[in-house]
Amino acid sequence: MKKMRIRIGKDGKATIAVEGAVGTTCLEFTKQVEEALGNVDKRVYSEAYHQDELVDTLSANLTQEESL
Repeated sequence: MKKMRIRIGKDGKATIAVEGAVGTTCLEFTKQVEEALGNVDKRVYSEAYHQDELVDTLSANLTQEESL
């Protein structure tokens, strides 16, 4: 299950943290909230974001080895 935690600091800056999302699904999950809040100053990606890229790379490598 995906969860979104939104923290708004005393200075008015918002921080969004996503749990339970892999790859670019976290960006889709937060898109509407980000649009409502305004410009994104900084984006930090967790290990979960990069899992899709790793799986795609491993699948491509296995497919190439199988065709040899």
